[in-house]
Amino acid sequence: MTALPTGSTMQASNHLAVSDLVKQFGGGRSLIGRELPAVHAVRKLAFHVEAGEILGIVGESGCGKSTVARMLVGLDAPTSGRIELGGSPLAEPGKPIHRRALANRIQYVFQDPLSSLNPRKTIRQILTAPLVYLKHMDKEQIETRLKELMEQVNLRAEFLSRYPHEFSGGQAQRIGVARALAAEPEVLVLDEPVSALDVSVQAQVLNLLQDLRKRFNLTYVFISHDLGVVRNLCDRVAVMYFGRIVETADTDTLFSNPQHHYTRLLLDSVPGTGKQLSVGDQANAELPDPLKPPPGCAFAARCPAATDQCRQTDPELKGTDAHAVACYHPEK
Repeated sequence: MTALPTGSTMQASNHLAVSDLVKQFGGGRSLIGRELPAVHAVRKLAFHVEAGEILGIVGESGCGKSTVARMLVGLDAPTSGRIELGGSPLAEPGKPIHRRALANRIQYVFQDPLSSLNPRKTIRQILTAPLVYLKHMDKEQIETRLKELMEQVNLRAEFLSRYPHEFSGGQAQRIGVARALAAEPEVLVLDEPVSALDVSVQAQVLNLLQDLRKRFNLTYVFISHDLGVVRNLCDRVAVMYFGRIVETADTDTLFSNPQHHYTRLLLDSVPGTGKQLSVGDQANAELPDPLKPPPGCAFAARCPAATDQCRQTDPELKGTDAHAVACYHPEK
């Protein structure tokens, strides 16, 4: 899906679009001309997110989800490909990342709330930094805005004088969300934002994220391995395997009618009462070697429907915006 579907009503001014995104770590040549190994973390990735939408990106550990998140917010530069927001490039290979301009439009909420906050600074200092460096506010504006931010994440203003270690995981994550909101961004990239929290606290944070999305018309890229959370929160889901998106669809369609064999395996692997778990072929349960990607479909060694065609050429993501799959022999 390197382009929007024909006849799409999406406006170019209000969506996040990723096209042909590639990220390799290492590579190049040594001083004597020997080719150096390269880790192929993200391979020809393409997706888009409409304004106000929540796109969930799911997949097993090592598939490249967090690398995509880091490229979206400018922490890593793409090897090739393009990231656009509202038609304006956020990241292009060979061009510097304008981090301040990028931070005003797209912000990151980290997985571990406590480790993402500076333990030596008070919450006031943590939240003041983006207000000074990104929004250029004076002291009076900062005080007003700090109170607004704390109210928006349902925390008392008196907490501003405390340090991160004085908060629970759920409270610390609310502060992380408040820090992201301080820049008044259009997009939040949420990388496993509730995986480190207790189940009851997860629900509180997810409800907060839903409320903020509606209140400020925020767009979310929600990265998670928890399919239950994704099913309840996201509007659409993109399934990643070995650096590529292998299936994307609206949430109800993906969970009720998965067509890629990896998506089916992923859904069947979710524990449930009285449910027989599917773990696939244990002999080939690991991801392929990222230093030596296979020539064809990366899932072929684990796929029950794989043919010689699958092992020789990698299928493209084909279909509509409602449902697309990268598979020569999709499930029906």
